[in-house]
Amino acid sequence: MSAAGVLVERINALSRKEKALLAACLLAVVAFAAARWVVMPARAEYARNRAAIPARRAVIARYEAFRLGQDRVDEELSDQVERMKKWEDGLLAGETTSAAGVFLQGLLKPLTQRPEIRVTSIRSLPPARKGAYTEVAVQMEIQTSTEGLALLLADLSRQTKILRVRKLSASTGGSMGQVPRKEVVAVSMVV
Repeated sequence: MSAAGVLVERINALSRKEKALLAACLLAVVAFAAARWVVMPARAEYARNRAAIPARRAVIARYEAFRLGQDRVDEELSDQVERMKKWEDGLLAGETTSAAGVFLQGLLKPLTQRPEIRVTSIRSLPPARKGAYTEVAVQMEIQTSTEGLALLLADLSRQTKILRVRKLSASTGGSMGQVPRKEVVAVSMVV
């Protein structure tokens, strides 16, 4: 006889109470195995997921805040682009620094065409690199009155292009004892 046949014969030989006890024990072993390998891992997974919910909510809230912030960043970037375009419109035109220098001299010429202003010399200075841009300057020497100088500086500040006077020196030709009726100021300026 085989081992299975011997086992079946022994079970048949048991009394009714012993068979019930054996069935209860086998059922307990199956229940323990099911609990150990099915129910407990599922419960642990449920507990891990439940514990992870606040962290996931925080991540979702952070992404939502980032998305809302991204809209604000996009709007701010758009504003910055508009400002940059406006500022670049204020820069001198010209593909090269010499062309920009000629353009600058062309801007300054009409400002110095007043009868009280006499240009004695104007010359281009070497360009200076300023980050992504190059600064172009001219040195201009003029003779004018203080009112003429004030008008010239006011006209420079009203230009649509970004112009600044980097260096300005003025001197009068009069001596200490003389009071001239109309003073003449020799001005050297770097624009």
